[in-house]
Amino acid sequence: MNDLIVIDPKQIAVFADEGGKFLFKPQAEEQIIKIHETIKMLQDWEDKIKEQIEKMGKEINPNFKGVKGERVNCILRKFGSKYEYDWKQKDVCMPFLKEKVYYSVDADKVDKYLKEVKELPEGIVEAHRDEKLAMTFDEE
Repeated sequence: MNDLIVIDPKQIAVFADEGGKFLFKPQAEEQIIKIHETIKMLQDWEDKIKEQIEKMGKEINPNFKGVKGERVNCILRKFGSKYEYDWKQKDVCMPFLKEKVYYSVDADKVDKYLKEVKELPEGIVEAHRDEKLAMTFDEE
């Protein structure tokens, strides 16, 4: 069974151009959906490829760490903290623990203060936040 999948970049570009008209032309929603579904499909395939490479690599060598190609490198990486500690044994672990103290502004308290006093508390400034349009999709 050889399924042929053709992704036409020119057609994708047309979808993108038409999708951009969503603000003025509600029918353009279909173009956005087509691009979104294509992205999901491609991501699913890439994830399956990664799973297959990892599985086959570990079957060949239980210590498999990855494979390098000319243009693609597949490396097994670990994420998250390297070590953790049993908080019940905190005192014993203290020589190996690092204390981290940080402060963040409690936005709810500042919003309440701003509403009541009509100005920001002394020393508090509004942070610069990048704005980007987010898209959500109702999955069927």
